Amino acid sequence: MYQLINELMINYGVLKDEILFIDFENYKLIELQTQDMGEILDLFYEVHGKYPKYLFFDEIHTVEHRGRVLRTFHNDGYTIIISWSSSKLLLSEISTELRGRYFHQLMLPFSFKELVVKHQISFNHTIQYDQKKRIKVRKLFDEYLEFWWYPVVVWEENEERKRTLLEEYYATIFYKDLLERHIIQDKKAVECLMHYFLNTYSNLFSASKFEIYLKNLWIKVSKATLLKYVDYIQESFFTISCPKFSRSPKWEIHNPSKIYLIDSGFTRMGNNYTENKGQILENIVAIELYRQEKQFFYFNGKKECDFIVKDKIGTKITSVIQVCWQLDEINQEREIKGLLLAMNTCNVNEWYILTYDTFEEREVENKKIHILPVWYWMNLS
Repeated sequence: MYQLINELMINYGVLKDEILFIDFENYKLIELQTQDMGEILDLFYEVHGKYPKYLFFDEIHTVEHRGRVLRTFHNDGYTIIISWSSSKLLLSEISTELRGRYFHQLMLPFSFKELVVKHQISFNHTIQYDQKKRIKVRKLFDEYLEFWWYPVVVWEENEERKRTLLEEYYATIFYKDLLERHIIQDKKAVECLMHYFLNTYSNLFSASKFEIYLKNLWIKVSKATLLKYVDYIQESFFTISCPKFSRSPKWEIHNPSKIYLIDSGFTRMGNNYTENKGQILENIVAIELYRQEKQFFYFNGKKECDFIVKDKIGTKITSVIQVCWQLDEINQEREIKGLLLAMNTCNVNEWYILTYDTFEEREVENKKIHILPVWYWMNLS
């Protein structure tokens, strides 16, 4: 919000006394009532001799009847920017309260592109020919793979403290965003589910099989309840769900989904972190597609392909993507055939094999396949 305010003043000539910023988690506002909201604007007028044009409301979920307040201010002509905690208020809930009068901005942990900007590295398509700069970017990408992306964690230099911070985030999601928000009594089942995702990300999740797994641990939870827990975990921004591609939306729902972690730093909390380089790379691609608010699916026919990508509204297939750590003699036939089958099924003209560090183009069955590093694709997509 401070960045947006700064941009308004520097780039658009908005004056400081045209902007009102309120942090509703400030303890001085703990007894604020709905009817007090109008008085705040009147107080602003007393101080500045005019009403503000821009309203920045941080942590709006603490305000009662916020939907009615915001709709009233919007009708009065104010430009309003709000933020809220996903543990207190879901996007579906705020969209109901604002009734179509809003645009939303998804805030996720750092993207690799943002880290490149942070390190002041200029990036364009010629980087593949600039060995010195390429090594520099790849070194940064190694850190991106090795560590994590939450801003406070990125800035922390002590590695032990990094892990402690991540464990604190994990605990906050578990206790506050899940157990407390949804009043879940079956703590053990949710704990097992989250731990399972830490170790099986980038893989299919079957609620039926997991129900059997829990029964063997003497934990009885129905498949329907498990699916509800999976939705809760996704709403809390811990995981992303990727359904199976199908021409029929009905069958997309009935097939198992692939599960990805919203921050690959969480992979270090699993039991087999060092063995999963390919899965981490696939997880990173999934997060980037989610960040771009694309709709994406996995393809599983006679062969498999990691991602079928649609545009934001889901009406058009835009690309097909296969992800592997490296393309070699052992896996290239499987990876290319899976990609070709998905390409032919979807009749799409943009396809990629994304790897750790390969620039190449191959022509297979009169089709040119682009083989690119994930770090390159992420910066130019």
